[in-house]
Amino acid sequence: MEIDKLAFESKEPDRGYTVRASYLKEPDARDALVEIFKDGKPLRQFRFPAYKVWNIAAHFRDIVDGEIEKSASGYEMAV
Repeated sequence: MEIDKLAFESKEPDRGYTVRASYLKEPDARDALVEIFKDGKPLRQFRFPAYKVWNIAAHFRDIVDGEIEKSASGYEMAV
């Protein structure tokens, strides 16, 4: 898995959480790499369909709510 370019990155933390998403090079170009950080430390890393990766940004507040509540509900909204 090799990163092609940055899709987006949090400018400001949301309750200590930030996100970075990167598009991948072939043969993995259909996916993006999503990295979630808490207080600057890696928390989660996963692949997500590249055509939907902006859903992560749109639902990031929901994702943070879910992380705090120990629930996957925010990620489910992004799918």
